[in-house]
Amino acid sequence: MARLDGELAVLHGRRLPVLMRRAGRTVVLILALAGCQSTAPSTAPTTPGAPAQPSGPPVLGIDWGRAAFVERPANYEETVAPSYVGMHPILRIQGQAQMSDVAARPGGGFVAIGYAPPDWQPVAWTSPDAQTWTFHAIGTAAFTFPVSLAVGAGGGVVAVGRSGSAPLAWTTTDGSTWQAHDVAVLGAVAERMNAVASGPHGFVAGGSVGPELLDRHARFWTSPDGIDWRPVADDPVAFANAEVRAITGFQGGFVAVGSVGSVQDRTGAVAWVSADGISWSRVDDPAFAGGEAVSVAPGPSGGLIAVGYQVDRRVAVAWTSADGRHWTRAPDEPSREHSGGFAWMTDVVSIGDVAIAVGDVQGLQRGTAISWVSRDGLAWQQAVSAPVQEGAEFYAIAPNGAGALVVGAFGAPDSYVPEVWLTPAR
Repeated sequence: MARLDGELAVLHGRRLPVLMRRAGRTVVLILALAGCQSTAPSTAPTTPGAPAQPSGPPVLGIDWGRAAFVERPANYEETVAPSYVGMHPILRIQGQAQMSDVAARPGGGFVAIGYAPPDWQPVAWTSPDAQTWTFHAIGTAAFTFPVSLAVGAGGGVVAVGRSGSAPLAWTTTDGSTWQAHDVAVLGAVAERMNAVASGPHGFVAGGSVGPELLDRHARFWTSPDGIDWRPVADDPVAFANAEVRAITGFQGGFVAVGSVGSVQDRTGAVAWVSADGISWSRVDDPAFAGGEAVSVAPGPSGGLIAVGYQVDRRVAVAWTSADGRHWTRAPDEPSREHSGGFAWMTDVVSIGDVAIAVGDVQGLQRGTAISWVSRDGLAWQQAVSAPVQEGAEFYAIAPNGAGALVVGAFGAPDSYVPEVWLTPAR
C-alpha cells in the first residue's frame, strides 16, 4: 500500500519501511487489542472464494491466536506535542516498532528483525518457542531499516536493508548480537536492499537505486557469507524502471519479483530469473499488468506463487508459475476484495499442501490483518477475522513446525506496536 507521510513515500508491501503518520491526526489508544485472545469460532475453507464458515477445530492459515508476549522498546512513554493537547490530544501507544521479517533459527527458535522510532534504529527479536519474544537493540544509526532475512546453508542468519541512502547488511549467530557490514554500490545515487535469499553458494540480495519518491532501477548483489557483498553489474535493459521486492531460491537458482514504474506511479509487476544470482533474465509477462508483486515462494505442489496487489490496492493479487518465466494471474474472486475498501497481500509461504498468504483488508482508516489459503495458488479462501486481528497488520509469515507464525503490528496508521500471531490458534 503506497503511503505518503510527508517525509517518505513508503510501500506497504513486504519488507519495506512503513513510517507513521504524524501531522494532524488523533491517535486512538487500542488497549483492547493488547493481550486479548481470540474467541471467534473456528473456521475452515469451504468453496473457493466463499467466506470461511465455522466447522470444528482451528485450521491452519484460517484461525489465528496472539503470541503470549512480545517485548517492546522503551519509546513514546508520554504525550507528544503537549501544547496541542488541549484541543487535539495526541497520544502514542508505548513501545512501538516494526517487525519487518521473521525466520526460523538453525537449531530451533526464531529471529525477527525490524526498526524502531522515533529515530528509526535497527532492532531484532528472538524467541525459543514462538510464544515469548525478547527485544534486542542492534544498532544506533538513525534512519536504518533491516527489512529482509535469510538463513544460509551453513546456518548463518543474514539481514539486509538500508541506512540512510546506502544499502547495509547484518549477520548474527544467535539473533541477539548482530554485526553490520557495508555494501558496495555502483553509483552515488541512493541504493537500497529490499530482499535476500540463500542458495548453494551463498546469498543473493535485490533492491533498487534511485531517489526516494521518483524513478527506480533494479539492483542485485551477491555474497558468499553475508559479510562481503559485491554488486551485480548493471543491465540497462533487464533492470530498467523496476525495483526488486522479493527473491526466492528455486531449482538451484533464483527467482525475483518486483514492481515496474516510479514509486508514485507503479504500472505493473515484473520477474527475473537467474541460475547464479549474477546473470538475470527479465520477465515482463502480460499477466503482471496492473499489479505489484511483493513476495514469491515455492508453491505447495511445485512451481512458484507470487502475491501482492493491484496498483490501486483494491484487490489482493496472486500469480503462479511453473518455471519463473511464464506466469498466470489468479482469476479475480470475492475472497481477495474488500467491499468499499482495499485488500492487499504482503507475504506467502507453503506449508505441506497449502499455501498461506497474509496481508490486510481496510475500509476507512484502520485495517484488519487477514490471511488466505490455497492449494493451487489460483483459488483463495479468505479467513474470517478474529478480535486479535482487528486494527492490526500482517507483514511476514514463516513456518512454525506444522503451523505458521506472522509478525506485524497493531494500532496503524497512527501507532505501530509489534505483535506476533500463530496459526492454527491454540
